[in-house]
Amino acid sequence: MQTKKGWNHQLMMSLFQKESPVGEAAAYDSGVTMNSSNACSMTGFSCETEWADAVVNDKDDVTGKEHGYDQEIVEQGATFAYKEARAKPNSVAGIAGLCMGGITSTQDGELTAYKHVITPVAVGTAIPSIQLEQKLGGIQYAYKGVKGNSFKIAGQEGGVVSLEAALVGSGTRATSSTAFAAAITESWLKLNKCSVWMESGDNISIAAGAALVQGAENISSDTPDAIKARLKSMEFGWNNNGAGQPGFGGGGVFQDYDYGRRAAELKFSLLFYSSTELDYFINQNPLAIEFNLKGSLIAAGGAMYYGVTLIVPRFKIVKAPLPKGGVGDTLTQEFECNVLDDGTNSAAMIAVYNAQAAYLAAAA
Repeated sequence: MQTKKGWNHQLMMSLFQKESPVGEAAAYDSGVTMNSSNACSMTGFSCETEWADAVVNDKDDVTGKEHGYDQEIVEQGATFAYKEARAKPNSVAGIAGLCMGGITSTQDGELTAYKHVITPVAVGTAIPSIQLEQKLGGIQYAYKGVKGNSFKIAGQEGGVVSLEAALVGSGTRATSSTAFAAAITESWLKLNKCSVWMESGDNISIAAGAALVQGAENISSDTPDAIKARLKSMEFGWNNNGAGQPGFGGGGVFQDYDYGRRAAELKFSLLFYSSTELDYFINQNPLAIEFNLKGSLIAAGGAMYYGVTLIVPRFKIVKAPLPKGGVGDTLTQEFECNVLDDGTNSAAMIAVYNAQAAYLAAAA
């Protein structure tokens, strides 16, 4: 018997083109042509796929049979738990864009280098959907109507950025033999290239996406606290709290996947240095934070570098960051934060820099 191997797992997503065929008002679940212009293969990932089907039997009916007689699939479903232990710019741009929905891309002159600013779409605006194809154990399926419900990026000192996401399909699936698109070759996002700043109160001043500067702070009208040397770990998450909409006449799959009240999560850990951050909690000061990761140059002669910038324009600390540590330990502080609206900016902004021209673009 020749057994199947888990390392021979293939996955591609149409991260460069969303479901939006020309002339169709209802793009959801319409699919995407899976080629290297619209899609890419993923590498360095794990993806647990579940068919979240609603299977109904007749055991609660009178059938004259002790154990019932029939069973049917009433609604199909598909969920994907996607993870990268060592994330790359392409993955962060595609997954964050899929979950938050708003993407504006700009080019570095005429070079093959681009900045993609990702923000949550306005309330009432739909988030995009894509097609995903997966081959495992020699079985290949195409899934349509895939939307991002949540994602999280995280990291610890001396390490790299990790990425995980919960994706949800409409339930539409079919066997496929489509050739897998090429993968995007990029280096991991290393945290030894990341600067971090925090600002408080009236000195908070958030740069617009077009004005973001790599390697420099973008959150202050004064001099923010540079905390990169003290930072031990961080987590940022976004959750759309979505739900599928089967409706009537959907043929057994979702007719849409709608977000609920969206939520952002921010946690981080610092070496304890002074009472400054504890005072922020006591006084309930509004705070802003920026993680600015700047790697290698994308294109010779250009001004953009592979990397990611994450800005949370307004949050407050919800639990006292008291110093912790035992005998012989270096004291640390754990921060749990409530991400808030500031009335001007998005609740969070992510800028990704790489050599890909666009993400989740409409069909030409």
